Amino acid sequence: MSSEVVGATALKKHRYVFIDALRGLAVLWMIETHVVDVVLSKSFKSGWLYNIINVSNGFVAVTFLFCAGAGFWIAATRKAEDYRKFAPPLWQYLRRLGLILLIAYWLHFPTMSFQRMWYLRWESWLSFFQIDILQTIVYSSLFALILLLLIKNLSVLKWIYGLIAIIVILTTPFVWDIDPFSFLHPFFASWIAKYPISKFPLLPWSAYFFAGAFFTALFFQTNDKRKLSLYLFIFSTILMFVLYYTREYTDIYPGYKSWWLVSPFHVLFRLSAAVSAFSLLYLVEEWYKDKRIGRALQLCGQESLYIYVAHLLLVYGSIAKFGMQYYIGSRLDPLSTIILILGIWVLMYYTALAWHQIKATNIKTARWVMASTFGLFFLIFLLNPA
Repeated sequence: MSSEVVGATALKKHRYVFIDALRGLAVLWMIETHVVDVVLSKSFKSGWLYNIINVSNGFVAVTFLFCAGAGFWIAATRKAEDYRKFAPPLWQYLRRLGLILLIAYWLHFPTMSFQRMWYLRWESWLSFFQIDILQTIVYSSLFALILLLLIKNLSVLKWIYGLIAIIVILTTPFVWDIDPFSFLHPFFASWIAKYPISKFPLLPWSAYFFAGAFFTALFFQTNDKRKLSLYLFIFSTILMFVLYYTREYTDIYPGYKSWWLVSPFHVLFRLSAAVSAFSLLYLVEEWYKDKRIGRALQLCGQESLYIYVAHLLLVYGSIAKFGMQYYIGSRLDPLSTIILILGIWVLMYYTALAWHQIKATNIKTARWVMASTFGLFFLIFLLNPA
């Protein structure tokens, strides 16, 4: 039996908790990242401990995108034939991507007034067009889906995804050296516009999505998964530290100069951490999956979209400016910040649990809740004066 068939069979028979747990860890640590960014006093944002936390925060979005790629590969392996036949699962998947994209741009909406839109400055529209992590996930997923529809051999497709990740990693410094607004419409230029115009432009961030799909494919098409995971964990962990401590010597790549943003060695540094966590969580899955912590992480992973959106509104607010960024600001000490993070974790977990149960027991109610939320926003948008 070929490794491709073995991998597909395994995916149909089992649900791997470790991927949900990894996504759950990522979204919980994302809360820490944003809360520290917003409420911790600037006087505490220095020193070796803060620097370690700051470096670890750089792995959050990477892991989130890596898990998105992993999730895409799992779904594609299960439903590839349905997708190619344009059966209902394909349209369900496209509707989900459409919803995520709608939420992504809704979070960037420049004003709460339809009338005020006509008087917005260019900078406001540019912030609306900017690419954040959800947009990167959707556009990467759509490109990966097109390739899946065109290429039937999953073993070949796996290597193509890996090659795309390498190409993105190597070309990003050169793309960042040009001005995409000089030859593209602002909407499309924002896809590749360098930071800070777009926080998570497709280059280099889509590389983590395709790397996640590649490594997940490699994992599921391997018979001895524990042996592979052990090798990947050891190698990626060592590589991560080597790349970090040699960063002064590897900042030599041509193109845009910024090791911490676009250097291929830095992308590999972050990717090594994601692979290391991916492998470790699989190796110890039997230890935590039936424990309370394991179930909690799995739930957070399954409801990561809800937690992502809810915590952003809570921390940063929205165009209505009601978040902690406006009411607290950068004035808390470390202990107060830790207590606040723990409180938000508890709040996000139990509200995510409630949302999960609503969807599980009455999906129509869940859909009405989402429709009502967007309907209320649209009503305010129309009626709010300039």
